[in-house]
Amino acid sequence: MDYHKWLAVMAVAGAALTMILGLIGIFWQLHTLNRGFGQDSLRALGTIMFIPTLLILAVVTSFDVSTLAALFGTIAGYILSTTPPDKPG
Repeated sequence: MDYHKWLAVMAVAGAALTMILGLIGIFWQLHTLNRGFGQDSLRALGTIMFIPTLLILAVVTSFDVSTLAALFGTIAGYILSTTPPDKPG
């Protein structure tokens, strides 16, 4: 097997393993805290699923650097965005 193909396979396997372990960690934490799905848990799930997917796409496909930068910027904006708290009554 070519060295570059082996490196790509290992990168994809590492990103997929990170995604799976992150999902298990989030569900385990929600279970141990007896919490349901809320805004923060859905944001964490989206982050855990999307960032490794972007890394896999960066390795497997020939995306332009500016395309990947735009996608990562979108995710960074989504993660760092704050929503105003609900006002009582």
